[in-house]
Amino acid sequence: MEISIRRNKYIKYRFMRQSRKLRRHLPKTEIFTKDKLSEFLEAYRDVIVKPIDGKRGLGVIRITASGLMEYEMHWEDKKKTIDDADELFEKVSDSIGSRNYIIQRRIPLASVHGRPFDIRVIVQRRDKADPWQVTGKVAKVAGDGYIVTNNERSNGTVLPLRTAIGESELKHMSRSSLLHTIDKVAVRASEKLCKLYTDQYIFGFDMGLDRYGDVWIIEANLSPMLTHFKKLKDQRMFRRILREERYRIRD
Repeated sequence: MEISIRRNKYIKYRFMRQSRKLRRHLPKTEIFTKDKLSEFLEAYRDVIVKPIDGKRGLGVIRITASGLMEYEMHWEDKKKTIDDADELFEKVSDSIGSRNYIIQRRIPLASVHGRPFDIRVIVQRRDKADPWQVTGKVAKVAGDGYIVTNNERSNGTVLPLRTAIGESELKHMSRSSLLHTIDKVAVRASEKLCKLYTDQYIFGFDMGLDRYGDVWIIEANLSPMLTHFKKLKDQRMFRRILREERYRIRD
């Protein structure tokens, strides 16, 4: 099945990896195969398998090597323990069918009251000659027992990012410094990706902070959903994103 270049997560990942400054912020990602599953589990012990063109957390599977030849599959709010590597691959293959999938090192995300959160970052420009700027950031907190942070799929919540950091294990770190690094990485990623997607005026990044405060780009979206911002009590970011978009269309 042919995958649109706009929706292909692996093409975006490989293109961003060309940047030396972005490389350290990108979790190792490859096309899913039996050999790569074995290789990643041996190297990282904890991986994510997801559709190469997926959205909204659909089809995401977490696989953990929990012991010697013992594995745990986790999808939605369900879990299954498997004690054979060949059986594991068969179970995963049955789950994904004929779709193309990628495998990614799972980043141990910072959490709020035991529930991991990632960050939706919106970056926009009004014209191709204008600089990219971050116009919105929001924390997406996974629902209890779920592996994905997509609110619709996990019954999760959204929080202002400063609030999420303050309620996480990163609360002792400088929030301003973390936010500055997130902005800097998101802008660099936009500057890189716009060389491939030349007519793009908005990017949405799913980013993460690990338990040490390091910043990661989990994936990039060319048509990001804005519903997370609409759910915030403070609507200023949501209005700013819409204002930038309207300005570009009007102009």
